[in-house]
Amino acid sequence: AVVSTQSTGAHAYRMYTDYNGLYRRLDFTGPTMIITMKVTSLACSLYDGTHRKEEELNSDQKMLAIRRVPSLIEYLSYTFCFTSILSGPTFNLQDYCKFIDGTDAIEGKAKPSGILPSLIKLLAAVFFISWTFVFDSNLGPFFDKEWRNSHSFLYVAGYLYSAEVIYHCNYYFAWIIADSVSNLSGFGFNGYDEKGSAKWDKITNVYPHKTECSSSLKVLVENWNVGTALWLRRVCYERSVYSPTAMTYFLSATWHGFYPGYYGCFMSLSAFILTSRKLRRYVRPKFLGSTGLKMFYDALTTVCSLLLINYACIQLCVLSFERVYEFYRYFYCLPHLVCLFLYIFCPSPPRPKKE
Repeated sequence: AVVSTQSTGAHAYRMYTDYNGLYRRLDFTGPTMIITMKVTSLACSLYDGTHRKEEELNSDQKMLAIRRVPSLIEYLSYTFCFTSILSGPTFNLQDYCKFIDGTDAIEGKAKPSGILPSLIKLLAAVFFISWTFVFDSNLGPFFDKEWRNSHSFLYVAGYLYSAEVIYHCNYYFAWIIADSVSNLSGFGFNGYDEKGSAKWDKITNVYPHKTECSSSLKVLVENWNVGTALWLRRVCYERSVYSPTAMTYFLSATWHGFYPGYYGCFMSLSAFILTSRKLRRYVRPKFLGSTGLKMFYDALTTVCSLLLINYACIQLCVLSFERVYEFYRYFYCLPHLVCLFLYIFCPSPPRPKKE
């Protein structure tokens, strides 16, 4: 309750002082969001380990269940870990304690150095942030009526799409640099792959190539802000009794703050994912008859996923109600209307029976 109240107050103050989101300053709302994830994750794990029966838990909850209250030093060290306090990623207490105790290595093998993977990720972070200096991610021209009227619809849509992709690079930089710092400290080792190479992806928060080239909205969401997606699944989706998808995206919006753009974005994503899930179950089997048809289906869904995700996520940049309304008005809410039509009229195939 305390951390939720603190986060709520931080978001309310930010919205009061910067309603249009023009300044984009790095304020204290970011760390409070990270702390909120860690504290609520810890609370759920502690509740699962002390108040629920073993048979009531799924495999993931059994693994993360905590049987005792952490000590004060464990709690503070985990909550305020310096490698993740500014931009994440979040992680569970068990993995953090294993890292601190030195028990995260494979038995019988010395823990490999994290210097090389850290340097590789540092170079990747520099690569992504450099794009923001070369290309413009400013959406301001779109809200200039004269600019919109002087360009074609396709040009405006293309400008918004490219600006949004460049805007993603800011997040790639922040998350990859945080992952790099964690690896340099020795945190993030995740065993070895089938070739015997060390994996340093335990707390990796984004996979840019999968995000920008995903064949479905589900795959895209699972590879963007991975730590937050896991947190939402564990504290909300798996515990919601009614409409877990909608409730999860509503929680995501409130966690981000009170700007109308957040709610427009995440509730749009909720509608798009529910529709794509229904459409996929009905349409996809019809394209599995040949390799060519499957390749066509994958290409079509990739294009549609990228267009929909950028259409929804632009609202994370414009934020204010007036700008969100202007954005919707320009596109006539067409993606929403198509989504509604498909959801209503697409037949629901029978679900396979569970044995």
